[in-house]
Amino acid sequence: MKSQKMSLKMRLSTLKRRVVSHLANLLWRALLPFLPWFFNEAHFEGLYRRKRDPWNYTKSTYEQEKYQKTLEAIPQDVHTILEVGTSEGVFTELLLQRGKEVFGIDISQTALERARARLEVYGDRVRLEKLDIARDEPEGIFDLILASEVLYYLGGRNVLLTLEEKFLRHLRDGGYLLLVHFYPSGKLIHDLFLERGRFTRLFEEVVLHPERDYIITLLKKTGAP
Repeated sequence: MKSQKMSLKMRLSTLKRRVVSHLANLLWRALLPFLPWFFNEAHFEGLYRRKRDPWNYTKSTYEQEKYQKTLEAIPQDVHTILEVGTSEGVFTELLLQRGKEVFGIDISQTALERARARLEVYGDRVRLEKLDIARDEPEGIFDLILASEVLYYLGGRNVLLTLEEKFLRHLRDGGYLLLVHFYPSGKLIHDLFLERGRFTRLFEEVVLHPERDYIITLLKKTGAP
């Protein structure tokens, strides 16, 4: 009887998580045209000024587990990384601890100032710059571009396909694009980068998590922009 109750509780928990994920997906699609107007520089700058580590990256078990899975998805031949959405540099530091060179960009100056303080000890292996990836052009060619929990803020199909071209320009031949976003919306975002046949999918994992489902996709550059 006890095991049956536990099994029922687990099934209900799974159903609840899937319903919440589905509703989040519908909401994201409905609000998509308006997201860039709301999630702009002023929004994120205000968020960081009001609170340090607003998403609890440093202490959240969920975020730490997702970080570990993201690190495991990075190929061995990657040395230089463009990190889109550096925030306060929590994940950036994990990359640096593994010997990577990172160019981190973010739209919030306050977040970047905190990242610089956190990452000062890594010297010239890290470069940080205030940059809006949807509008600005980063400098450099990289082994891998990482976009984690950021692309859904930027807009719909046209914006993301423009980013596909931009990412191609800044990846070396055979370079990688690593995408991590909440699921199932993340699946729609990630698949857009495959439409033109200039990336191929090497790896994809959907993680069903009690807090929030997410998807990790590793793509490889196969063509020129």
